[in-house]
Amino acid sequence: MSIKKQSQRTWLILLFVILLISACLRAPFTAVGALIHLIQNDTGLNGTLSGLLTSLPMFAFAFIAPITPRFVRRWGMVRMLFASMVGLTAGILVRSLVPGILGLFIGTAILGVAIAAGNVILPSFIQYRFQKQIGLMTGVYLVSMALWAGVSSGFSLPLAVSGHLGWKGSLLIWCLMSLFALIALSPFLRERNGELKAALPEKENSESAGSIWCSKLAWCVTLYMGIQSILFYTVLAWFPSMLNAQGLSMNQGGLLLLVIQIVSLPTSFLAPVLASRAKSQTKLVVTSGIIYVIAFAGLLNRHWILLWSILIGLGSGASFSFAISLFNLRTNTAEESIKLSGMAQSVGYLMAAVAPVVTGYIHDLSGSWEATKIFLLICSVLLTVLAFGVGRDHKVHLVVRRRS
Repeated sequence: MSIKKQSQRTWLILLFVILLISACLRAPFTAVGALIHLIQNDTGLNGTLSGLLTSLPMFAFAFIAPITPRFVRRWGMVRMLFASMVGLTAGILVRSLVPGILGLFIGTAILGVAIAAGNVILPSFIQYRFQKQIGLMTGVYLVSMALWAGVSSGFSLPLAVSGHLGWKGSLLIWCLMSLFALIALSPFLRERNGELKAALPEKENSESAGSIWCSKLAWCVTLYMGIQSILFYTVLAWFPSMLNAQGLSMNQGGLLLLVIQIVSLPTSFLAPVLASRAKSQTKLVVTSGIIYVIAFAGLLNRHWILLWSILIGLGSGASFSFAISLFNLRTNTAEESIKLSGMAQSVGYLMAAVAPVVTGYIHDLSGSWEATKIFLLICSVLLTVLAFGVGRDHKVHLVVRRRS
């Protein structure tokens, strides 16, 4: 009985750890979109540099994701998750406390590196720790991430203005979450290092040593990850500004961004649960793409903004959840999962990182957001086409590079 109670206690603590870490993987930088006009007024950043500020974490995702598995194999999942939370806390402190534009960008880059590592490790950590509950725990992790991303988007501006914290104080609050995550992770640091690395063996067999980069399916998953990231992060960076150009206030735009995040919660949770129970996910993934197409087509007519915001939320929650779920659904082991996760997040987030910068530059040139809306519609169509490829029930086959 005592062993059973200890197991239940460990399960609950691990659940709490996942909830905290997943909250930290979005909230510290989703808050920037709602505060961007305050940051621009205070620092003099133009549209292009503001887009770069939003994109910096994604550039970090792109370059850190492929090398993260090496560090996980050497140090273990828990130690690397702990290190990522330490880095995240440091990045938030630098961003808010170091004066000038340099501190803003350096702090953002540091937290981007930390979040990149957590993004790659957490799905595989769930696969390793909750092998019989992967769909459920993936849903829990994604809901927590979306929920706190929505909270940060919706409440950062009121905290900065009505709460008299300013944009720096509003951004600084999120280090509390990473500090709690560090405390929750601490007990697991005492585990033997061999147990921490069990999912990623030091000596790989010929199958696990194969190259993920030569797999056609891996590239389909990567492109799917990239395009859905382009859609989400462009909306995150510029949606309030787009609506402001249509006559809504920035506060209203921030609240609609919060609506998008809240509406995404049900699909964020249900998508991986339903996907894990279905043999083929084609219908589910294609449906989420079609919802996105309808939403961005509707956004072009400037009416019924609330409806299009709701549909964007439904589409973003489902498509992102499917993208993350594919790391486990299209692989057989935690080793393959973390390799696919590293590849997809590396290339995918590099694609997404360019989007806010380019769309900000286009807006500076044209003075209008119409071209950006058309760009988002085209991306949603491409996402739907890719859904037919990634939704089928087949697995990634790693290609072994033989020495001559």
